[in-house]
Order: sequence, then structure tokens, then C-alpha cells
Amino acid sequence: MYALFHLRIASTYNSSKCGEENFLMKCVRCNSVMIYDKFYGPHEQFWGWKCVIGGEIVDQVILENRQLIRMGRVPNIRNRKR
Repeated sequence: MYALFHLRIASTYNSSKCGEENFLMKCVRCNSVMIYDKFYGPHEQFWGWKCVIGGEIVDQVILENRQLIRMGRVPNIRNRKR
């Protein structure tokens, strides 16, 4: 799972390849470095990328939900007029 998750994020987010096996992930909001970290929810643990400056968190579920919003399959409530 880690390889699929890593490759999917690398193809979706800005990444530059450093050497053969290292990826330097860049945050799309502030262009800072992102680290791969473990997060703890109320019922589960998950791994994802976190920006060291801005705090942006990205994991597989977040990326899939953003893709659904872009495709129009899920309404984007943030842009809804009140």
C-alpha cells in the first residue's frame, strides 16, 4: 500500500526526485517541505504527508475526496452560496 500511496501522491502533488529512491514532497499551498508522518484519529491510525510550515495534511482519502469534488460527483460545500 505504501508504494501505491506514495506514487499517487507524488503524481498528484509537486515532487522532485532526489537520487534514485528519495522524494522531496513540496506543499502546493506554501511550497515548503512535507514530511511523511503517522496520524491518530479517534478510531484509527493513518499515514499521510504534513507540511512543516503550513500544516497542510494530505493522505489517500483526502486526495480521493478532492478528485470527486473536481469531477462534480460530490458537491463542494465550501463554494456554495449562502
